Amino acid sequence: MGALIREFRLLDVTRAVLLFAASIATVTYCSGSFDLFPSVLACVAIIASLVNFNKFACRDFAFPSVVGRACCLVISLVFSFVLVLGAHIRVTEPVIAGGIYENYIEPYSALDFVAFWVMSALVFWVLSVLVQLSCRCRCCVFCIDSLRTNDGDSSIRLLSVAVRALVIFLLYLPFFLRYCPGLFFWDTFSSFAQIMGWNPLSNHHPVAFTMMMAACIKIAGLMGMSPSVGVALLTVLQMACAASTFGYLSIWVTSRLGVSSRWSWLLVVYFGLSRYCALYSVALWKDPLFSCCLVLMVTMLADAVTGKDSRSSALRLLFFGALALDVMLLRNNGLYICAALFVVLAIIVALGRLGCIAPMKPASRLTVSLGFALVTCLVITGPVYSALGVVPSEDVESVGIPLAQMARVAALDGDMSESDRSYMNELLPLDRYKEVYHPSIIDPLKWNDDFNSDHLKDGFWAHWVSMLSRNPSIYFEAWELQTFGFWTPNVKGADGLPENFLMGVPYNLVADAKASTGVTFRNLLAPLGDDVDVALGLSAWSISGAVVFWLLMFSAVLLVSRGRSRFALPLLPFLLLYGTLFIASPIWYWPRYIVAAQFGFPAVLVVVARGMLSGERRSENDVVG
Repeated sequence: MGALIREFRLLDVTRAVLLFAASIATVTYCSGSFDLFPSVLACVAIIASLVNFNKFACRDFAFPSVVGRACCLVISLVFSFVLVLGAHIRVTEPVIAGGIYENYIEPYSALDFVAFWVMSALVFWVLSVLVQLSCRCRCCVFCIDSLRTNDGDSSIRLLSVAVRALVIFLLYLPFFLRYCPGLFFWDTFSSFAQIMGWNPLSNHHPVAFTMMMAACIKIAGLMGMSPSVGVALLTVLQMACAASTFGYLSIWVTSRLGVSSRWSWLLVVYFGLSRYCALYSVALWKDPLFSCCLVLMVTMLADAVTGKDSRSSALRLLFFGALALDVMLLRNNGLYICAALFVVLAIIVALGRLGCIAPMKPASRLTVSLGFALVTCLVITGPVYSALGVVPSEDVESVGIPLAQMARVAALDGDMSESDRSYMNELLPLDRYKEVYHPSIIDPLKWNDDFNSDHLKDGFWAHWVSMLSRNPSIYFEAWELQTFGFWTPNVKGADGLPENFLMGVPYNLVADAKASTGVTFRNLLAPLGDDVDVALGLSAWSISGAVVFWLLMFSAVLLVSRGRSRFALPLLPFLLLYGTLFIASPIWYWPRYIVAAQFGFPAVLVVVARGMLSGERRSENDVVG
């Protein structure tokens, strides 16, 4: 220890003191008060990074490229700006109940300007340390020798996946028995009512999910069983899909890291014993199946950038296209995710053929597969749905955030032209906005009995632009309060949201649910006592979606900074998922909207490990040269 201390120069000591103070100031600023544990933790992390920085004889803030330095600088500024925004968001509990006087933006001061620059410098330092350490680190739990040794071993045995999936499925079985025939929400009932002929077929909740339920109910009917059995069959199939995805992901992670498959059982235990994952497996939303498909797409993209699918078969490409089609049909924003991914892949192919970047052989095949999936989706959701008489999604579903911005202007008596005022009055009487508009959820407005949604077709965007030019700050505040749970990690209440499943108001907990739905709900574990309800309760913690988002962003930036831009491609579907919510989120935060990124984070860690620690030459691996 004494020798280590003597190695430090005066500059090192000065830097340590400044970083120590900056870390405490950042934690205090973001939390609103001094918190001992995170402050100490931050300081320990900073000092440890400084020691390692000195140990590896790194040059201060040295990057492999100017692009890398610029990326780290930009992300540091953006992240610090987000922390400043989060420090001024004030919300009530529950957040969705807050009106304009309960959920609001606190005024800014000169302190925020100082905090912004202090945090920016601190974040930039941490990123520079990570880049430098990744450039020099040659020894870790999944060492580079292991990565190289297993580079050619990309096969994953079906039997290994099946065994792990079976274990996870059995661990989920108690949740099915407790919430038989599955967690049944209002969204689920909407699909069920369409199947029973009580409501017309609608794509408000994706028709694909409704058709899956209809097929299961039909199978149960052919066997002389009730619709409740059909719903249970759908739940079992969903459990099997979730268990298979997690089983595959468990062994895929260890295979791609080049370590023994025995380590995959740690992930099996994690996924199998996670109440959060188990509840999703029996939750009859479209989100679990959508998320499983998106996670598998990410693993296939990761195989493409690491060269694992160089011998990709037609069956593998067909499977990728099928996954993409499922993503598009199971969630309305899936189409935008896949369309944007298609454009990126097409650009990569074009640049590779022009010689601007190193070509990625699987990219062209994946682009073709994704293109066919896009065309198929457009045919299904267009002519096929029209022939089936499917009612399109309501116009209001696609303008949630713009509508919230206009409503906030009206609620706060913002600047409006006479034409804008008249238009807003046609949508909803002007004197109602203060009462009906809720800053963190659009539903109370768009489903209000007095709201005229038909009027949205009459020049909505022209009035949106007109009001934007007069009220840019109000528009930005409206966007903040409508989406902050997905991007700011330092707002009280923007956490893992353990009420995730309870927010869906499951019919399983309603006494007279059978009378209103026609589905029989049973607790098959009731004889075991109340302790079972405690162990299998609906409250489940998860990593905050905002934290996951920034981990994704920092991962992408670190890969680019290390000259491994190609490895950022598998992160893109998750980032695009967030992007669709930043544009059209109906609520400040609901974990089920981004659960795919939570499920797939082990795959992200694999991509980062291979990209940051790989010994491959950059000229052979960069997507962006």
